[in-house]
Amino acid sequence: MDRVICSDYFSVCVLRMKLKQLPADFIVEEIPDYTISSEKDEHTIFLLQKQEIDTFDALRRIARQLRLSLFEVGYAGLKDKHAVARQYISIPTRYNVQGMKQDSLELTFVGYSRKKIKIGDLAANRFLIIARDIQKNELDDISLRAKTIATSGVPNYFDSQRFGSVIEKVFIGKEVILKNYEKAVKQYLTAYQKSEPKKTKNEKRRILSCWNDLSTVRVFNKAFSLVIKEYLKTKDYCAAYQKIPAHLREMYVNAYQSYLWNECVKTILRSSVEKKNLYSVEYSIGSLTFFTNLSEQERGNIPRTFLTISDQMTVPNDERKIIESVLAKEGLMVADFKIEDETGNFFKTRARQVLLFPQEFSLGKPEQDELNRKGTSERYKTKVSFSLPKGSYATVVTKRLFRH
Repeated sequence: MDRVICSDYFSVCVLRMKLKQLPADFIVEEIPDYTISSEKDEHTIFLLQKQEIDTFDALRRIARQLRLSLFEVGYAGLKDKHAVARQYISIPTRYNVQGMKQDSLELTFVGYSRKKIKIGDLAANRFLIIARDIQKNELDDISLRAKTIATSGVPNYFDSQRFGSVIEKVFIGKEVILKNYEKAVKQYLTAYQKSEPKKTKNEKRRILSCWNDLSTVRVFNKAFSLVIKEYLKTKDYCAAYQKIPAHLREMYVNAYQSYLWNECVKTILRSSVEKKNLYSVEYSIGSLTFFTNLSEQERGNIPRTFLTISDQMTVPNDERKIIESVLAKEGLMVADFKIEDETGNFFKTRARQVLLFPQEFSLGKPEQDELNRKGTSERYKTKVSFSLPKGSYATVVTKRLFRH
């Protein structure tokens, strides 16, 4: 039975299509924006191919196996765990690394560079995706939507991968804005995903059981211990919050800011596009609004870019009204985003494209799906390939195309 997604705005039928049924069904490869030379230089560049392991874990394994510091390994971005991912990393040439192969990852020598690869050092990502378990009567609609990708594009949402830090839909970044520092610290120390290591989950359970008297809990995790010790010393949860590792605090702020940007874009689409042409697709923290197509007038009504929210932003009145309407639902005002003096964190204003236009987009001919045949009822698979600029999500393209 097909899944039905409902919201307070509209409800639609969603395809049962399957993504990532096999690791090779989702392939992503970086397109670098730096020069790789054959002349020996300070850093050696390798192509890292991995699957069923996230980027951080892969880099830790590499550093451990090659006996070098993790901080000396350069990389441009994080790649999906449940995919075949090909990305470039740099290792100082003085280590004389030739390559490496270990279970789910492989390093292949590519060349040299004068500089270490840093976050953001890529022009785009190229994707090859196989969608499976498609019914025959769905193929024509998919083909029609594919034809509109070039002219109407895709909403450039932040997708679920951005919100791995959000557990049970609690945004630590929002709690910090609201000055609920105890709740923010408690969420960090006690909430966990099912995928976390058993050791970590057990420690978080112990901390939760002793929450009313943290002096009684024995903590082995160094990061958790620093936070708890700061609270016991100061009795100040804001001070304790600032002991959470800086990269995590930045991630919490960015996650909430990204969610709000998504909500603003949903508001834009609902006011700019005819209602009958809109549909909703679930993601990890709610739902996203998509369109089947855009008329020339509708495209003209959608701004080219929209700013991420901060207390420093300057926006036209019509865009400010959108922001204020979204914040009102959250119980917030723009001025509440001034948190740097108290927490050391801040929200940065960035202009992000509202509509995304995948390059080199191609939808292959449907073929029989060997994995999902249902008795006498055939199921089909199809390949879709495209490239996206850095910071954009391939899964929003598949949501638009397959309503999944």
